[in-house]
Amino acid sequence: MAQNKTAEQVRGERLQVLGPDLGSLYDALCDEVTWLHAKWNQYRILFAESPGRIELLNSVAGFFFHVIQVVLWEDVVLHIARLTDPPQSAGKDNLTLLRLADTVKEPALSLELRNLAEQAKAAADFARDWRNRHLSHRDLALAVDDRVTPLPGISREKIDRALAGVGAVLNKVESHFWQSEIAFGQVIPPLDDAESLVHYLQAAVDAERRQ
Repeated sequence: MAQNKTAEQVRGERLQVLGPDLGSLYDALCDEVTWLHAKWNQYRILFAESPGRIELLNSVAGFFFHVIQVVLWEDVVLHIARLTDPPQSAGKDNLTLLRLADTVKEPALSLELRNLAEQAKAAADFARDWRNRHLSHRDLALAVDDRVTPLPGISREKIDRALAGVGAVLNKVESHFWQSEIAFGQVIPPLDDAESLVHYLQAAVDAERRQ
């Protein structure tokens, strides 16, 4: 898809090419996945780039940035779980990757999307377990009984693999209809992102030391 278009122009093109049902669904999912990557990128800037950056944040406001770290991490995990949920739960429709295959009219493409969505779902199993037993609901046995199966560990590598699986589903649609690919993890951030915050925090700390 051509670059340098407004969100409205991109949505309009998707609706025109894919039709109202698939176009609306695909556009909404692309927005969700873009936002998910944006949050994860901010997390990585603050907490995964270098030990020196962690030391800086701890020296300025350690507890505050610990809260930000936990909240961002949990929100990313929840977001992954939502995207790989069933198309319907509790009698209500969900915005989920698994809905794409049922909306596509071409049987071959629908099958490919279903397989990719199932792969993304498998890569995100850890996120749904955390969501079901700790984030959306606090499982009582998990909280008080040491014999209960613990929650799976979550590494940055696991989240990266889950994000890659999510992106692969949408890029199958993108490549099929536009012969292109969306680099979700390489969206250019605004000038006032976490990198800017780190820059000014470092400048403030350096100025204080000079005084």
